[in-house]
Amino acid sequence: MAHITLNGESYECSASTIEELVAEVGASAKAIALAQNTQVVHAKNWAQTPIKENDEIEILQFVGGG
Repeated sequence: MAHITLNGESYECSASTIEELVAEVGASAKAIALAQNTQVVHAKNWAQTPIKENDEIEILQFVGGG
């Protein structure tokens, strides 16, 4: 387990990659943007991007409306 900051909140993460974290928090991969330590991580790289202790991760969800 890694202790990270997720969207500004302390979070104990059991995921080892960004892809696993997205699944762990139940986010829809089609409607989010993600940054790790202020760097955007493209969805195609999530499976290969490890999560490290003290990472700061922001998940931004897009919502349509009208």
